[in-house]
Amino acid sequence: MTAEGSPPISRAFLLSTALITGAVVMALEILGSRLLAPVFGNSLFVWGALIGVILAAMSSGYAFGGWASDRYAGGSVLAGLLLFSGSWTFLVAWASQPILFQVDAWIQDPRWGPCLAATILLAPPAFGLSGVLPAMLRLAVSDMGHLGRHTGRMIALSTVGSLIGTWGTAFFLLSWIGSQALVAWLGTIQVALGLLWLWRGAKVGLIGKLFGVACSGLFVALALHPIQKLNPPVHQEDSPYQQVRVRDDQLFRYLVLDRTFHAVMWKADPLPLFLPYSQLMVASLALVDQPRRGLILGHGGGSLAKWLAHYWPDLEMDIIEFDPVVVRMAEDYFEYRPPANHHVRVKDGRAFLNTTDHLYDVIWIDAFARHMIPFHLTTKEFYAAVRTHLKPDGVVALNLASSGEELDNARAAAVVQTMRREFPVIETFAVKGPWKSGQTKAENLIFFAGSPVTEHGHEAFIEKVTAMAMNRQLPGEAVALLASHRTDPWPMGFELTDDFAPYDVLIGKDAPDAR
Repeated sequence: MTAEGSPPISRAFLLSTALITGAVVMALEILGSRLLAPVFGNSLFVWGALIGVILAAMSSGYAFGGWASDRYAGGSVLAGLLLFSGSWTFLVAWASQPILFQVDAWIQDPRWGPCLAATILLAPPAFGLSGVLPAMLRLAVSDMGHLGRHTGRMIALSTVGSLIGTWGTAFFLLSWIGSQALVAWLGTIQVALGLLWLWRGAKVGLIGKLFGVACSGLFVALALHPIQKLNPPVHQEDSPYQQVRVRDDQLFRYLVLDRTFHAVMWKADPLPLFLPYSQLMVASLALVDQPRRGLILGHGGGSLAKWLAHYWPDLEMDIIEFDPVVVRMAEDYFEYRPPANHHVRVKDGRAFLNTTDHLYDVIWIDAFARHMIPFHLTTKEFYAAVRTHLKPDGVVALNLASSGEELDNARAAAVVQTMRREFPVIETFAVKGPWKSGQTKAENLIFFAGSPVTEHGHEAFIEKVTAMAMNRQLPGEAVALLASHRTDPWPMGFELTDDFAPYDVLIGKDAPDAR
């Protein structure tokens, strides 16, 4: 089972190579989402870019591998393709961050920026790994009487490898060893396999083989010393859903998910609500007489839950967060210790609403970051579920981050239009962040809805919030933030549904992030 003039190659070696390369190429595709997320987010556009670029690279790799294996005998093509793809993967481990930031500076479009980034980082190794399969088939089909058997077995094993790479990376490896280490491991696997083919299956002299080993060592050294553009975190790990980082400066601690701030804690006093939008969101308590049970969708660093546990200790709370790592970060790094009447559940917010029978006095929806929009929590079907679980005199408070640009304004109008199907009267507040920046339009839009919003006038609401703030039941800052009340009516937006919610299109390009 060899080409003429090449060293003998065992069937097991060929089949093992098919399995391994199939696994690595899919592992790289899954891993690509984590490489791009801190710069480009984790949107539908990012996944579309990754899948499209990988497919294009694989198709061209198949064609090149077939052409090259007809021109060059033995395992030289296999060795060259594997060493090329592995070396490029090491370069990705070394310089992916500066490349991603440079691409983002060049191209602001949410579609083509990720496409170019994926092309630079992932297309070359996908190309090389895909070229391996036709080169192996060329070596395996010397027995033309069993062409179908050899071809079917090789493709089947490559596909099984792809399944292993997909499930192994998504379900286990990313959470176990993290994205940066996994890139280096994948490079090591490819280069080691390439060196084996260079040594056993290629017609290359000793000097050429030693040169290949030396070059591989150089790329390994680069991968072990990656260029870092992001500030070193206190803690970082890859959850099943996103990259989770905890960062510190002299005064504050930050929870960063992919590229977005999700919590800020003053290290000298972890209890107060530092972000203005959260100070205003809890003012919704002033609209409800004697609230008994509340629901938070979106836990983050646990800022709201921690504050409620201290100032409203009798309020029964359900806190829903879909990412178990975020729940752990709130406890380990942000001083949230859930009391007995706080029930933290790791579950998708909408899935929780579909399964619970509880009714709530206040529902806080804080799951909409700038570049992480769970579209199924924006649709008319979702707000119908919220209405079902809200008491007749209950209140909904929703936070929506916005850059203030045209697309983000259209997104906010769509949210308002959709909410109005269940909540005809919605009060809006536009709250600036705590830091000054060049992005003067950036703000958090806070929406209050429910029958108390309809019944209470704005002046009465201010009086109630002021009284409760003086009684230390609400943050004192909430009183001043009520001046951000939006009086201009929202323009007509389109209604979001489970079938049609193009949130990835409605993201302004100038929003602040947490790189």
